[in-house]
Amino acid sequence: MARLALITRGDDAGSSMTANRAIREACKEGILRNVSVMVPCDALDDAADRLKDLDHVCFGLHATMNAEWSRVRWGAVSDHLPSLVLADGTFFQSVNALRDNQPRLDEAMVELQAQLDKGRAAGFAFAYADQHMGFGRAIDGFDEAFDQWCSKEGLLNYRPYHQRLPSVATEAGDPVEQVIAQLEAVGSGQWAIVGHPAYDTEEMHETGNENMSGEDIAKDRAWQRRWFTDGRILDYCKMNDVVPIRYDEAEKLY
Repeated sequence: MARLALITRGDDAGSSMTANRAIREACKEGILRNVSVMVPCDALDDAADRLKDLDHVCFGLHATMNAEWSRVRWGAVSDHLPSLVLADGTFFQSVNALRDNQPRLDEAMVELQAQLDKGRAAGFAFAYADQHMGFGRAIDGFDEAFDQWCSKEGLLNYRPYHQRLPSVATEAGDPVEQVIAQLEAVGSGQWAIVGHPAYDTEEMHETGNENMSGEDIAKDRAWQRRWFTDGRILDYCKMNDVVPIRYDEAEKLY
């Protein structure tokens, strides 16, 4: 048995072609084994085409009911869900803003099913589901309904398998070294690391909001790609019996 089983997850496939390209690299050349797909976004078809041959990867529905960027926007797959969207049909930027609009559980479940159906029609054989930005906490009763829905649809609810690497106070110089320090700190067991692989491109510069510029987002997510591809990470995993795993290879933690 591995000293440390590491669920490696890349979020936001489908959000941009930049993200899709980086996720493919992280799967082909690195340790990324789980890819979460944002169905409402414009690059969904590109993701399906670009990632379709990754048979060693576990794909999940990155259920989406927020759109956090100011200029790059996406909205509901279904129509007539007024409690979930702004007047222009796009999602609220924050979970708090969604909560303030008093989102209805029945509308959320309609949208959830529509996203799953559209993702499957695009060619994704989803094995698990998770929540973009943790939006479920804004909707009364959603967590229980989500768990039941996952069971009905034959999906793993990511939550019982998922224990993120903890933050570690360290003087490590760059984000890759910080991840290695986190792996050192936990020692053994089953843990998860979630990143948003990307490159520093003009497409990524179009993201951003009042809290973080698109340029800073691009730089940060380029580092997050390296969490899965940097030679230091690959060498550490190989030398220290850290095995990247899929959700469907993981054990329930509770």
